Amino acid sequence: MANALIIRPGSDLLLPTGTGRAAQYVRMSTENQRYSTQNQAAAIAVYAAQHGLVIVRTYADEGRSGLSIHRRDGLIELLDDVRSGRADFDHILVYDVSRWGRFQDVDESAHYEFSCRQVGIKVCYCAEEFDNDGSVIASIVKNLKRVMAAEYSRELSVKVHAGACRVASLGFKQGGPVGYGLQRELIDESRCSKGLLRKGQRKHLQTDRVLIQPGPENEQRIVAQIFREYVVHRRSRGAIVRWLNDAQVPNHRGTAWSLAMVRHLLSNEAYIGNCVYNRTSVRLKQARKANPPELWIRTTDLYEPIVDKSIFLKAQELLKQQQSRLSNEHLLKKLQETLALHGKLSSTIMAATDNMPSAALYAYRFGSLREAFRRVGYVNPEIDFDYIEGQGELAAELSKQASILATHIRARGISAVLEAGADVMTIAGNLTISLRMARYYVARHHAPVWLVHRRRVEPAEVILALRLDKETNREVIDYFLLPLSEMGKHSISLTATSRSRFSAYRCPTLDDVLRAVIGKVAAMLT
Repeated sequence: MANALIIRPGSDLLLPTGTGRAAQYVRMSTENQRYSTQNQAAAIAVYAAQHGLVIVRTYADEGRSGLSIHRRDGLIELLDDVRSGRADFDHILVYDVSRWGRFQDVDESAHYEFSCRQVGIKVCYCAEEFDNDGSVIASIVKNLKRVMAAEYSRELSVKVHAGACRVASLGFKQGGPVGYGLQRELIDESRCSKGLLRKGQRKHLQTDRVLIQPGPENEQRIVAQIFREYVVHRRSRGAIVRWLNDAQVPNHRGTAWSLAMVRHLLSNEAYIGNCVYNRTSVRLKQARKANPPELWIRTTDLYEPIVDKSIFLKAQELLKQQQSRLSNEHLLKKLQETLALHGKLSSTIMAATDNMPSAALYAYRFGSLREAFRRVGYVNPEIDFDYIEGQGELAAELSKQASILATHIRARGISAVLEAGADVMTIAGNLTISLRMARYYVARHHAPVWLVHRRRVEPAEVILALRLDKETNREVIDYFLLPLSEMGKHSISLTATSRSRFSAYRCPTLDDVLRAVIGKVAAMLT
């Protein structure tokens, strides 16, 4: 950190007698605030010099919102060091109360500070007028500052949302990827085109705007065919998914199609030239909620429709009919019919059965897929329900690891764009890495292995496999950075032996992955 004096462990002899040891915590909300952390560090350094403190540690969160502790790796690490007893300092220096956080529940901010004070570490707000000494006045002012910090975010959220709704009402795209068969066009304030935006690219000028336009001709034909198959030929969404994947048609993420993707495509008004905004809201890092239709911002006839409007409206009727008639009794009846037909049940069988609701819907309605199977009298001990029901937890862990890796790459001045829904990261604009979990699997007639599956359509040239522990298949133990050329089949098997041909690609820690990735980027650039 520029402007901050850092004393390394083992150099205590450099400290004058009676000098206190301090850690500094700095945070900026957006990556556009390039000098924010440096300015904070400069003010903190002045405060430290005035109070006889030497900064021995720096914890930083760059480009991170203060609304919650989620993804604030610097603050998480700081609190972990404090609680575990690893902290070798007795003061924590923060620029002001808002840098500690703009938590909407001010008690959360107080809780984290209390965790530090409980082990004898004082939190100091260097730019505030009060001394955080526990006095009545200091406590009142500090709590008021916390409320003001939270209220600032609430007021800003309302203003930003109102502005976004106004811009959306003019027909402009408000962030996020576009669907299959669509593309984004960047225009300036005079509505002159500045070209098409590729995946991962963003506008950089506030006066620029983004329009949705029909995509490549071949993708438009696929979209029209999907609607015809669903409306005219009455093929189920599952049958359409199998048709697309068997034909090896990649979706807009470069991955295989799913039921959710097909349903989103069939209900997306962008294919008839409309733009709909504010269907859902995520305010202040809270849970996503659906908005009533009267709050939607809809702009019509922005471009030539890809799909005939009559076919689109018929598709909406069919979707509504299918959704309304799927009662629990109907779901169980379909499951019983599938069991009678195949003699057994699995998520694979369900996905291959026409007009069969998804396994995810059964898990949602009945609490788990295991419970849905039990309701129709089917129990199979060979089915790995722990894997099925743990998918959400594994997906969250994969997202967390990818976010940490991307943050470290950006800290070295290299761009890293993470497409979370596809678990694909593009580094320096030309190296694409696909992230995978490698689960421990004990086969009946083979030695135990960790399986790494590839997608039917794989967009990356390198696969980062996160190998899980044997006991729970939940904890990441190491990593394998595998070239796609090593995956001749749909999957590869990693073993515990160091004699495996894949051992050369093993990275014991995420830091080793980072070094290997930086090396690949450097090699590509040269």
